[in-house]
Amino acid sequence: MDENSKMMLLDGYSYRTLACVRSFGKKGIKFVVGGESKYDLSLFSKYSKEKFTYTSPRLNILDFISDINSNIHKFNVGLVFPTSEAAILACDKHRKEIDGKLLIPKSEEIKIMFSKKNTLNLAKTLGVTTPTTFFLTNENINEIIGKINFPVIIKAESSEKLKGNRIVKAGGTSYIFNRGQLLNEYQKRIKHTPTLIIQEFIDGFGVGVSGIFKNGKPIVLFGHKRIREKNPFGGPSALAESISIDEELLESTKIIMEKIGYTGPAMVEYKVDRNTRIPYLMEINGRFWGSILLPLAAGLDLPYIWWKVINNIKVEPEETKYKIGIRGRYLLGDTKSLLLTLKGKPKGWPGFFPSRTEVLKEYLLSFFDKKTKNLLLCKGDVKPFIGRLLKIF
Repeated sequence: MDENSKMMLLDGYSYRTLACVRSFGKKGIKFVVGGESKYDLSLFSKYSKEKFTYTSPRLNILDFISDINSNIHKFNVGLVFPTSEAAILACDKHRKEIDGKLLIPKSEEIKIMFSKKNTLNLAKTLGVTTPTTFFLTNENINEIIGKINFPVIIKAESSEKLKGNRIVKAGGTSYIFNRGQLLNEYQKRIKHTPTLIIQEFIDGFGVGVSGIFKNGKPIVLFGHKRIREKNPFGGPSALAESISIDEELLESTKIIMEKIGYTGPAMVEYKVDRNTRIPYLMEINGRFWGSILLPLAAGLDLPYIWWKVINNIKVEPEETKYKIGIRGRYLLGDTKSLLLTLKGKPKGWPGFFPSRTEVLKEYLLSFFDKKTKNLLLCKGDVKPFIGRLLKIF
């Protein structure tokens, strides 16, 4: 690969792309960044000298591909790097029609990593611990429903899916406390997806083992623990902390990623039981992930290491080290988490839930903690935060 090839970064609305923009901008790597809107936060970065907008694959995949190809020629691009599942799925569907080299998983890898069902089935065959899980369909609902111990969670098999000429969201996660709730939720969701996932409720916290892989083997790994989530009942990180990687999680991650054989950035996500400390594999993100700005704050430049891997440049041992105990905060997400938590513990909630006093105290203390870094509102590159505000309001 020619290391002077210009890279096209897509999904400018995401923190994933912003991490690449900041990394490549500081390193002097040539790139152009695209977004679905002129208000996408990555387009506001001081490092984004060349930028463009394109049709979202959630609106029209063919127009999305046409826009990408037009800008490949306009900006003389060699590499195309989408960072969202929606854009990756659209590019995978039209691989042969894109005029630049795609930096996405192989089609067979997408079928595993973008499907929670396939990921969980693979993990079980490899002896990796997973939650008790049922795959619910029209054919087996009567058989399965009698085996379920409530509470459970229900979610779609994948986050995004193809529907005609666009990509659509497949539905989020819901908590179910009884048979009636389950049947009601099932009827609403089964119209849009052939398989639903039912999993045991695990009272715990999220841990991610992430990094850059080459043919399934880790070039560098990073560990983080979720401290607070944007939605206190589960969701993206609002505050996360860099941690050393537990040996069991390290081995589980190596086993499953080596089996897949994937080359690129990925995060293997676990839920650790708060009482037993047993880690359960939940899913794999075969792309950069939402808290990717945290490793940068902890001194680990994963986008740059990915660029070096692409170009067959040696990664030095000192480049793979990071600081433990650094906390990364998304202020807007943390504020939303605070407001939701201040409403109090919902009736019937089976797990741990912090007190209003505790969560308010921790929220305020984060402003004064020297190890807590604002990930979006970054000193020296504040405009993406302004862009985020503009898009919200």
